[in-house]
Amino acid sequence: MSSRSASGIEPSTQPDLAERLDAHVRSSRLLPRRTEITVALSGGLDSIVLLDLLVSLSKQWSWRLSAAHFDHRMRANSETHAEWVLRLCDRLSIPTVVGRAHVVPAGEAEARELRYRFLQKAREDLDSTWLATAHQADDQAETVLFRVLRGSGLVGLSGIPHKRAPGIVRPLLPFWRTELEAYADSRKLGYLTDPSNLDLRIARNRIRHELIPAIEAAGESDFRRQLVRLSGLARRASSVVGQITDRAAEGLVLEAAENRIVVARTGFLAYDTNVRAHLLRALVARVGPLPDRVGTRTALEFINSCSSGRSIDLAGGVTIRREFDRVVIERRTDSRPAPDESLEFEELRNGERDVTVAGVRWRVRWRLGAPEGDDRSDDYYACFDPSEVQLPLAVRSWLPGDRIRLNAGTRKLKKVFAEAKIGRSERGKYPLLVDRWEVLWIVGLLKGVRATDRGDAEVLSVSIRRAR
Repeated sequence: MSSRSASGIEPSTQPDLAERLDAHVRSSRLLPRRTEITVALSGGLDSIVLLDLLVSLSKQWSWRLSAAHFDHRMRANSETHAEWVLRLCDRLSIPTVVGRAHVVPAGEAEARELRYRFLQKAREDLDSTWLATAHQADDQAETVLFRVLRGSGLVGLSGIPHKRAPGIVRPLLPFWRTELEAYADSRKLGYLTDPSNLDLRIARNRIRHELIPAIEAAGESDFRRQLVRLSGLARRASSVVGQITDRAAEGLVLEAAENRIVVARTGFLAYDTNVRAHLLRALVARVGPLPDRVGTRTALEFINSCSSGRSIDLAGGVTIRREFDRVVIERRTDSRPAPDESLEFEELRNGERDVTVAGVRWRVRWRLGAPEGDDRSDDYYACFDPSEVQLPLAVRSWLPGDRIRLNAGTRKLKKVFAEAKIGRSERGKYPLLVDRWEVLWIVGLLKGVRATDRGDAEVLSVSIRRAR
């Protein structure tokens, strides 16, 4: 092999590649000791070198290795590659899973989706923590240039990450293709060649075999290194922007749960339009997958101009809804909260029971006589004259048409909630105490006209608060 390949990148004169990979894994903490790694093994140069390097390091790192190979069926006799990989892994005593596309993929994007879907399942079937792919520095340069040509933003220009969820790791990213070729030569490693890598109808191949060599031949000999440098700069800038955005987004969140957050709309709209795009993506990421460029633009327009009560669905199962000056972002899920219950009592004896309203468990206590202890200190107790209520009493969630009688007259709960700027998704969180005819109390919000401030032994005192 000549001292300089057609790529313009010189093979390293540094220590053996295995030593350098060992140093890289240590310094970057890329992989832990005593872990399980499945290698995505196409049989090509890069993946064969990756497998050989990991095997050489596996004893000192206590790694358990396995392999997975996927046949896309996109070329004639592709099954022979799978047979070759199986024979190799059998000689190395490495457990291997082979998969095959049921239908030939329509293009590179579909092939990649099928491949990663298989590889992740193979990783799980092989009981591995990590899936190692053989992306190297030339792949990084080509990816960055490809994204430059597509007009990608900072995240896109960051290129291929060294790690990403779920459990994907790229140990060879610091090393160039010429270095892998030199290693394979020195180790006399056999590997497969894929004719599709020379197909110039594929955009990435045109970048690899035509565009980059032409730029380098015109005098930009360090072009690939500069592209990799650009990816590092973009990654660092993206990290800074992400940290600042996350802090700003945190200040906008009014409520947060596993699949749902509530955001202050006025605070969100106070930011510049370009900043809002970053904020929106950071907020959506808390409950579901990131929206694409079109989804981000659509969501921003919706938040800016929609009326209260309206909602839109984004790809990935995320719904955005406006409720007055609040924006609810939640992930649609098939799981259902515990069904609502209705607690009734027909006699005014002392009692205590739990009831579920809108998926929340509430502890209900009622007694004849003044409330005890800290029951007087908040909005979660009320007193009534027993002669003014019509049994049976019940605790339940609100229903359309419910009314509460106030000093100014009877009001629909819908209007009460609207005036208090409580959105539809929030209204079920307020349990109601009702008698035979009407709502006596919206717990935590408003008491009806029949509530009393008396504290003598004749009153009915009711405490309704979240169960612990």
